[in-house]
Amino acid sequence: MYPPEFGYFKPQSLEEALDFLEKEDARPLAGGQSLIPMLKLRIISTGYLVDLNPLSSLSFVKDEGSQVRVGALTRHAEITSNTMIKTEVPLLYEASRQVGDVQVRNVGTIGGSVSNADPAADYPSVLTALDAKIVTTSKGGSREINALNFFKGPFTTSLNEGELVKEIVFPKLNGYKTSYVKVVRRAGDYAMVSIAVALRLKEGKVEDVRLSYSGVSDTPYRAKEAEKVLMERELNEENIKKAAEVAASGANPPSDVRGSSWYRKEVMKVITVKTLGDMK
Repeated sequence: MYPPEFGYFKPQSLEEALDFLEKEDARPLAGGQSLIPMLKLRIISTGYLVDLNPLSSLSFVKDEGSQVRVGALTRHAEITSNTMIKTEVPLLYEASRQVGDVQVRNVGTIGGSVSNADPAADYPSVLTALDAKIVTTSKGGSREINALNFFKGPFTTSLNEGELVKEIVFPKLNGYKTSYVKVVRRAGDYAMVSIAVALRLKEGKVEDVRLSYSGVSDTPYRAKEAEKVLMERELNEENIKKAAEVAASGANPPSDVRGSSWYRKEVMKVITVKTLGDMK
């Protein structure tokens, strides 16, 4: 299919891009891995595309002691190949390796994925598990939004008109074990169900745990009631199974071509038990 007619604007600076986005009916273009197909399918339309790709100032990875900042225009492949991210934010590293296929990882960006807010995408559950901060910018200034408050629904975020994701700030979780497990029907597909886990144990008991899922709700689903089941308890088979049941009971997965709502809940239980069991 062909997309509806639209204009193209190539800014020379971030300020120029923000000016244009504020004044015109326009959408920002980063990797375009979701935006272009949605235009072709006529799910969305726009007056202009504002090509952010010349803005190299939005592509970076910075180690700032207790946190890591990743620019919105950073490609998935750049995250995968960054040794500092592999060491300091291993959960993001694991998820980046499972985004789409090689072509998607070479072109797609973390900012584009986060802004698109597909509830089956990989990064939203990772960001909510890590309590990452999303920094936005517009003509009115900058905002810092907690990931749990950023995702409002399918393909819906707290971004205002004319506002862009500028960077994502990840805290370094020292002393934590992390894991990202994704179940798909076909290689390179969006998640039918995925789980992002951050876990800290002390003297055999759970001192902190974050369980976040993709593909089981309108937004990334942080299973806080299931986390309570595990807190200050031994990470044994009984407690893990109980947490998996609570996590699944609190989810409201969709039924679609990837799987029914019932089946996704069953998959949730299985990957929760396996992932936590492997982290003991």
